Parts: sequence; C-alpha cells; structure tokens
Amino acid sequence: MLANRVAIVTGAGSGIGRATAVLLSERGAKVVLAGRRLEALKETLSCLKANRDQALLVQTDVSKEPEVRRLIDETLRVFGSLDILVNNAGVEGPYKTVPDISEEEWDDVIDINLKGVFLCSKFAIPAMRKSGRGVITNVSSNWGIVAAANSAAYCASKAGAILLTKSMAIDHACDGIVVNCVCPGDVDTPMTQRSLKSYPESEAQRPNAAKLISPEEIAHAILYLVSDQAAMTTGTALVIDNGATASEGPALLPSTKPWARSSCKEAET
Repeated sequence: MLANRVAIVTGAGSGIGRATAVLLSERGAKVVLAGRRLEALKETLSCLKANRDQALLVQTDVSKEPEVRRLIDETLRVFGSLDILVNNAGVEGPYKTVPDISEEEWDDVIDINLKGVFLCSKFAIPAMRKSGRGVITNVSSNWGIVAAANSAAYCASKAGAILLTKSMAIDHACDGIVVNCVCPGDVDTPMTQRSLKSYPESEAQRPNAAKLISPEEIAHAILYLVSDQAAMTTGTALVIDNGATASEGPALLPSTKPWARSSCKEAET
C-alpha cells in the first residue's frame, strides 16, 4: 500500500506515534522516527518487524526551527524524497486556568502542539511540492473541538491545529498536497495515563475515561488518511473519541431566574 514511500512520524517514541510508525512500516513505508527522547525512539525501532533497515532515527524537538530543518534535510539526504508527514508530537501541559498558568507553561504547550505542526509542515511542504504530491496528517484532539476544564492551553493548541490543518489544505491543494487531522479522545497512552492520575477521583471515573481507545485504532485512521484511498479527502478533522463529543454537556452557569439558586456553591449543596 505504501511501498517505497517515505514517512516522517513525530513523537514516535510512544503511544500513537509508535503505533503509527509500526503500522506504516508494516505497509511498506520507509519511516523516519522523530522525537525528543532518543532511547524511546530506539524502543520504537525495535518494534518494527518490517523494513527496519529502511528506518531512520532523528532526535528532534519540533518546537526548534534548526532541529526541524535538520529532520527534513536528513530525511531527504538518506531517502531522497518525502511523501508523508504525521505531526503527532504533543504534550498535555499543566491542568490550570488562564489566570493560573504561567507564560512559560503556556509557551511550552503551544510551542510543541501548535508551533511544532507549523514548523514541520513549513519545511516538509517545499519537499513535497517538488514531487507534486504529499500527505500531511496532524494529530489534534477532541479537546480541540469541545473545551475541558482547567485545560486552556492544551485546548487552544489543539483547536489551532485543526484550523491550521484546514488552512494548509486550502493553500496547498494546487500543489497536490493533502492535509487532514485526527481528533482522538482518551487513548491508552502514557500521556493519558498521566492525565488521568491528575483528575479528582470522581472525575477519573467518568464514562469516557472508563474505556480507553487503543493507539492502534488511531494509527489505522492515520493510515487511511495517508493512503491513496483518501486522495479526495482533505481539510477534514476525523474524530475518534468513543462518542465523547456526541452529546450535549450540562449547563455551566447558574440560572438568572429570581426563583433559582443564585450561586454555584449553593447549587452544589
């Protein structure tokens, strides 16, 4: 399906990135494993049963322009072309509201989750343009569609990734470049496990957290989006979240009716 195609997967050291790299390799792609943690990338390499000798490791912080340039340059030097880019690298960030989060914490989340998509795409697109074709798939989140409490920076970064996806799809359709994103819900990854531990016990038991999605399910969605079968699919956000965004949430504000209780505190008693 992807024989001889060259694919970069960022955040390939664990979770969705690892599952995606393994699946693309199984389908014949030459895979470039990118991420900040070299040992984690080596573990992913050991998971490749097919085309392991056609894989490349490039330690990369996607928020740093020189490192992203080196990632693309090294890919082109070794393989001669670039067909697929999966922008998966991401961080969960601190669970804080806007007044509580520091500028440094905000920048860290935005730099990895949104700026990283921008930088990798910025340097990948010219390489794809030369060959007249290419596929970019960004990993956003269902929290880029609906907000979650105490997650302003993360939600903003993932919402930005969705609109960046659509903008690039419009701008580069004439170059033969397809751009989409996936919006996973709670996936069984190290990042999600860390996040669940930070929730109050009662919230951690919410229905959508009880059944985590496998990274392999998201990887298969990405496989579809980078395949020829999705050649006419561009600018879309594919939601895979166990129905988390399908229903209407409860009201947030207390009623303003004079007969209603006037404060959230009273409503909780």
